Amino acid sequence: MSQEESFKKELRPIDVWGLALGAIVGWGCFVLPGNAFLPKAGPLGMAIGMLLGAGIVILISLSYGYLIQRFPVSGGEFVYADSAFGKIHGFICGWALILAYWSLIPLNATAVGLISRYLFPGIIQVGKLYSIAGWDVYAGEILIASFFLIALAYLNIKGVKGSGMLQTAVSLILVGSIVAVTAIVLFQCHDFVNLTPAFQTDGGRSKFACIFAVVAMTPWAFIGFDCIPQAAEEYSFSHKKSLFLMISAVLVAALLYICINTITAIVMPWQDLLAQDPFWATGMVIQMTMGNAGLFLVGLAMLCAVISGMNAFYLSTSRLLYAMAQVNALPNIFAEIDPKYGTPKKSILFVMAISLIAPWFGREVLGWIVDMTSVGASLAFTYTTASAAKLAYQHGNRFQSVVGALGVVAGLFFLSLLLIPGMPGFLSIQSRIALAAWTIMGIVFFFCMRNKYLGNKDDMDTILHDKGVEETICPVLCQE
Repeated sequence: MSQEESFKKELRPIDVWGLALGAIVGWGCFVLPGNAFLPKAGPLGMAIGMLLGAGIVILISLSYGYLIQRFPVSGGEFVYADSAFGKIHGFICGWALILAYWSLIPLNATAVGLISRYLFPGIIQVGKLYSIAGWDVYAGEILIASFFLIALAYLNIKGVKGSGMLQTAVSLILVGSIVAVTAIVLFQCHDFVNLTPAFQTDGGRSKFACIFAVVAMTPWAFIGFDCIPQAAEEYSFSHKKSLFLMISAVLVAALLYICINTITAIVMPWQDLLAQDPFWATGMVIQMTMGNAGLFLVGLAMLCAVISGMNAFYLSTSRLLYAMAQVNALPNIFAEIDPKYGTPKKSILFVMAISLIAPWFGREVLGWIVDMTSVGASLAFTYTTASAAKLAYQHGNRFQSVVGALGVVAGLFFLSLLLIPGMPGFLSIQSRIALAAWTIMGIVFFFCMRNKYLGNKDDMDTILHDKGVEETICPVLCQE
């Protein structure tokens, strides 16, 4: 790859940290306390479950940090699985991740309309078109979502430096807004008796069940920390820092989740709050304590979460498409780098095009798709940790091989929570249908591309060689 066709190394450490944090903390951080966290777990049950989930994700991130240093290229999990286990496994992992990353772009875009429904009812809910699965689709909301989709696509095309600076700014505003709201609410309402009972044990639910109802949401809650390896080719700093950036982003995200959940529960007895069946529990209590100024702060935080999520997943999806196209797993057009901006322009435009279609189906249908993408994220976690375990074993690194093996157990545990009937995170019938449809599409697409993809056995080795990676990887994986 010539210099004109390569990525520009312009991402600073703070940009990459913001990339991960902004991808993790989305609109759900502000909605789930009243909709899921408190009803399922209670204040303490949520906090323990979230910290336990963060601990599991940090265990998995150790394998990511290990592999990023050895594969400092775009593609992340796809590259790891392809190199360690072969092309078929690489395709399975990459195909699962494409939908997991992409679907979060239009979901975040449509969240702008959702935010307005909470904060300014009726402002953009104009021009009702139809209803799908009980969700009213408005022309006003589609226009707003389309504006954000196009604007962020344009920013990503213009170069990674601009998108990185935006990511840093909105992520810092996100953190600052949540910290400010939390401090003010706790100062005004510090009656910790309102946090009792600590667990949601109504109906005979055990404390263990409360905690693991939140742990089951971990793949969805923390998806985004794995955006860091997707941009590995664009770091302006040592890849050794990536592990610290991932771990710190996961810890801060977990604390932000807990902050919002706690302030939702502390203003009044949280079970009394839920009994009122509020449209938006967090917004209700913030308005009670801080008035419109509080709603403005939380609205700013939600908008930053939406923008940072879209920006991060635009970058991650386009880099994943680029990496897969480089080895002919996808059409070659996605592997083209714009010589002026140093970005995969056509990949970004493709992501934008299909994202512009999604809002027309309504958030309920998008929700079904996003729910099943936790399977893709968990599968990627499993492949990555297995790749790290295999590579570390071949290098004689016993510690990392054990860490990788434990990560595989964690990944399989996440998958079991989602796919085994009766488990806390078992997918709805609609999400299972969406998962089956995407799997069938993947099989069809694989057979369409298989001759070109499987024909050259040295594709990944050649690319790694061209990027100067072969001395750390290929002699180990290809020694036989």
